[in-house]
Amino acid sequence: MPRFYFDLFFDRFVVLDPGGMLFEHRAGAKAAASEMARHLAIVRGELRNGRGWIRVRDIRRNEVHRLTIDLDTRLDAPRGKAGRAPIAAE
Repeated sequence: MPRFYFDLFFDRFVVLDPGGMLFEHRAGAKAAASEMARHLAIVRGELRNGRGWIRVRDIRRNEVHRLTIDLDTRLDAPRGKAGRAPIAAE
């Protein structure tokens, strides 16, 4: 299974993900980044509105996905069940 890393950018600061997470496909890493961005938008208001973003990279350090941290960041709605998106327990 490939490993993906989730780096946090804020102003001129960068926090690199040292361990990453294993996902079977890139889509899983993108969904995890979306969930992280949504959570950070709620708990860290200073990161919102384009001031912070998450970069997803693969083991070769290639950027796979980039996502701004904002309150309107949502998971892609799965097909079926009236388009409901899963919500993580907090």
